[in-house]
Parts: sequence; C-alpha cells; structure tokens
Amino acid sequence: MYFYLFIVLALCIDQATKIAIRANVALGEKKELWGFIRLTHLENTGSSGNMLHGQGRLLAILILTLAGIALYLKSRGRFRGTLTQVGVALFIGGGIGNALDRILYNQVTDFLYFADAATMNFADIWVFLAFVCIVASQFKPLFKPNAAGLEDKRHT
Repeated sequence: MYFYLFIVLALCIDQATKIAIRANVALGEKKELWGFIRLTHLENTGSSGNMLHGQGRLLAILILTLAGIALYLKSRGRFRGTLTQVGVALFIGGGIGNALDRILYNQVTDFLYFADAATMNFADIWVFLAFVCIVASQFKPLFKPNAAGLEDKRHT
C-alpha cells in the first residue's frame, strides 16, 4: 500500500511544482525563495545534461516501459525490503513525472538551480534518491548480525 502512495506523492509533488513554476516564473528568469532556495525556469528537451536533445517522446516511451516492468516485478513480489520498495516507488514516480512532461511538451521543466550545469526538478531528485535507496538496500545485509555467528560466540 505504501509503495503506491510513494509513487502518487512523488508524482504529485513533481507535477505541482512544475505547474507552479510554469505559471509564475518566466522562462530563463531566476528567483530566490526564503533566501536560500534558488529557482530558475528552464526547459530541457533531452535527458540529464541535455543528452539525447530533442528525443523527449522517445525517452518517455523508454521510461514508461521501465516503470511498467518495475510495476510488473512488484506484482510478482520481486522487490523485498523497505529501502528497495521505497527506491523503486520513487523511481517510478519520478520517471512518470518527467515522462508526462516529455509526452505533453516534448521537454521537461527544470527549476531547482544548484549551479549553471545543475538545474533539476523533483522528478530528478526522486530518481536520484531511488538510486541511493536501492544501493543502500544492497549493503544493509552486510550490517545485520549473523544469527549463526552470535550463537557461536555465546557457546564459546
């Protein structure tokens, strides 16, 4: 249940912020929010770093296919553990968020300005956090105490 809630929340936050930016910040305009969040309205017709420039709809098909595969695998119980499931849900929500932009506009609205070469949106952040969660979930078993190892220490 929470898996699907994460997808919906990620998608809603992404789309709501993009709508707000498109409505309130002119293309290329820079603004500051609360003195520390820098915003600018950019349109990216490619992927990260504007790779695959002009291929927005092709990228949307690829991302929607990957999201569909992830949902299928989820229905088959292939994603176990909280971190993995949160990561996959954020990947799907973020991926669909940018795919919607690519389908509707053939470009993605970016607005969170970190540097000249690093402007992104919440979908990008969700996909990055998805990667972090999924990678972290792979290391988690390394830090679990080994039940057999604990028993051996108690009996010696």
